[in-house]
Amino acid sequence: MIRTRVGALIAATAIIAAACSSSSTSTAPSAPPDAGTPAPSTAPTAAPTVDPNAIKTGGTLVVAIPSELSRTDSALVDDGGSIYVLQNVMEMLVQLEQGSGSEIIPALAESWTISDDGLTYTFKIRQGVKFHDGTDLDAAAVKFNFDRWLNIPDSYIEQGYTYYIDTVIGKGEGANIVATSAPDPTTFTLTLARPNSAFLVTMTLAVFGIASPTALEAGNASNPDFSQNTYATGGTPAAVGTGPFIFKEWIVGDHITLDKNPDYWNAAAGGPYLDSVTIRPIADSTATVNALQAGDIDIAQIFAPNDIPFVLADSNLQYFDRGSACNVGVLSMNHKQKPFDNALIRRAVGHAINRPAIRDAFFGDTGVDPKNWTPPGTLFAVDQELPDYDPQKAKDLIAESGVTDLSFEFWYPSGVSRPYMPDPKGEFEAMLTDLEAVGFKPKPMTAPWNPDYLTAEAVGDYPMWIIGWNCDWLGIDNFLVTAFFGYQSGEPNKEYAYKNDAMNAAMEAALAAIDPTVQAAEWLKAQNFMAEDMPSLPIVSAKTPSAGQTYVKGFIPGPTQFELFTNVWLDK
Repeated sequence: MIRTRVGALIAATAIIAAACSSSSTSTAPSAPPDAGTPAPSTAPTAAPTVDPNAIKTGGTLVVAIPSELSRTDSALVDDGGSIYVLQNVMEMLVQLEQGSGSEIIPALAESWTISDDGLTYTFKIRQGVKFHDGTDLDAAAVKFNFDRWLNIPDSYIEQGYTYYIDTVIGKGEGANIVATSAPDPTTFTLTLARPNSAFLVTMTLAVFGIASPTALEAGNASNPDFSQNTYATGGTPAAVGTGPFIFKEWIVGDHITLDKNPDYWNAAAGGPYLDSVTIRPIADSTATVNALQAGDIDIAQIFAPNDIPFVLADSNLQYFDRGSACNVGVLSMNHKQKPFDNALIRRAVGHAINRPAIRDAFFGDTGVDPKNWTPPGTLFAVDQELPDYDPQKAKDLIAESGVTDLSFEFWYPSGVSRPYMPDPKGEFEAMLTDLEAVGFKPKPMTAPWNPDYLTAEAVGDYPMWIIGWNCDWLGIDNFLVTAFFGYQSGEPNKEYAYKNDAMNAAMEAALAAIDPTVQAAEWLKAQNFMAEDMPSLPIVSAKTPSAGQTYVKGFIPGPTQFELFTNVWLDK
């Protein structure tokens, strides 16, 4: 599951309006001003207007990300670091406007139409675009990618590599896409099994980047034996898209190199101006800020909130404001693993954890108290009475549950920091102490974030673990459905194993509805089920700090961290 996203959520109604349009569009219309709960501002710092004659070309931008690249096939990644890298290499049919979390603009599709029933999408594919290997982009190439996603090997699913494909595309009888066609080189059409108001915005994710069919076949990208898949493991070829930068190399544990695409099709974008981008994984936030202050890196994708004062006090650095928080950190429990198959035990966990103390210690002024599994201000979200810190109540619920074996493995990741958990070990230790204080007997466990931790938690191997979600787009569904509790191919996702058919039906009805009143009513039903079942415990929503050297120009921070290096240049 992808773990790096940001902003306040205002786009659900906008996407629904787009999904019900039968005419060509290049952006999603704005939400009605009175639709749902108003969201706080998500406007990031805008890039200043620059005289084109002042732009300097060349040079290498060095960017620190907090975790290692997972795979070099954008369709098979589920973590924010990998997406942050690959979104500069791969392009989608549509994308978000830079700096926005909701405005959909054309990319490889120059326009699109949606049938009146919301089921059939017809994309007009750009002409004259080539993949990095020289293969022509056409409708057949787009169809090749969609058909591959629909028929991804079961072995990849079992390894947990296909989170987004499972959630958005589906497979077999549970597939959300029932037909694809390319009647001519510039026309690609797909048909959904049922209307989905979020479908178009999900197509903005780098996971659905269109790859060269030639490269996919040459790299054994669909070989059921993943060890033979060189495309996804950094081989030649790997990550072959149409974007402003070309994937050059991945030196595991050290860096990833992207080179300028000299033949980039989008002349209107202006760039790319850089010769190359070097991306370095640095898990420790303090080390990241130290590297920034020493001039060893040019941009820190994220760093710990407690380090913001050091950045603001340094005249050589600039702080990138991405706007309001668009993430939720959670203490997660798998409902098939004991003792968390018992709802009273899950609620006892909620009362055992001192959430305010964790927020104060690790997030300072950037952390806020979520009242739901979504950030505050999310459209259609309602405040829930989540368990407050009450150790005696936790003990009472444990006694009431009748559960006597309170032992379980409790996991946290190493080698990573995230906006919703800048210090995983520190937060884990605080929660461990709280759990032990009321009688739980957690066994401390840890694993490297990528691939071990993400792979294991995604398939339900952990009884309890800490994780979170940063938004891909600004919508309630991106949290409640995509991130946490949406069914996959008609069954509860393995990560949480949270089975509540009525809850899932309500979310599906909300996504299929056209009327905002119906949407609000169905989302309310789903949220009330969640509050009753306590499937996990929301801990915090937090702003996502980012910073760079003052000589970095043209960088546009975004609420979802869709941040391209196309327009970046170095004034030094």
